[in-house]
Amino acid sequence: MTSANGVVADLGHTIRVVREGQNVSLRELARRAGISASALSQIETGKTRPTVKTAYEIARQLGVRLTDLSSGATSPDRTGLPVAAGPFPPPADQGDVVRNGLVAHLRQPVELIRREAQQVVDLQGGERFRVLSGHALPGTNCLLLTYEPGAASPPGEEFVRHAGHEFNYLAAGRLVIEVGTERFELKPGDTLTFPATTPHRLSNPWAETAELLCVFVSTPGPP
Repeated sequence: MTSANGVVADLGHTIRVVREGQNVSLRELARRAGISASALSQIETGKTRPTVKTAYEIARQLGVRLTDLSSGATSPDRTGLPVAAGPFPPPADQGDVVRNGLVAHLRQPVELIRREAQQVVDLQGGERFRVLSGHALPGTNCLLLTYEPGAASPPGEEFVRHAGHEFNYLAAGRLVIEVGTERFELKPGDTLTFPATTPHRLSNPWAETAELLCVFVSTPGPP
């Protein structure tokens, strides 16, 4: 669905397409991601939304990246498996993907993405993310995260971790970001940078909506 506010991404459909393209069964991917087969089936059919932790783990197990699962923009590598650009770096044996991304960057150094064409994904816990960047920033993805009052990512007391680094700029509202054992309360204009391999969670305990500009920088794998 497309509107002036962006394109509502069919995350579950893209997960199924990538999974089937890799000849991975639903039960096998569910086992790898640490969820039940019925839970994964509900995600793929759009009956339920994954938490950010589950979405990251599904992406990691598929060898793709969360932002491209939202856009569905995958491309085959030399083995024929889908590979995507986003917060997760490609595996060490897929250096050609990095090179191809650099070539694409050199061919298209200027990229305009209209608001109505930006992908929007709603996750469990009251978090929404909007994909702001495309392919002109290899190894980097920019998201606008929205946290409604009471939202937490991941929900409950869980923490999430993934590859790369995060740069966060709070554009509106207030937000709590916990990184390891440290707790930071951000106000508009504050920034916070940390290695995303450190367990972290974000929450909005206040009555106003928070908007966070988040830049994921992938950590290159070994040559």
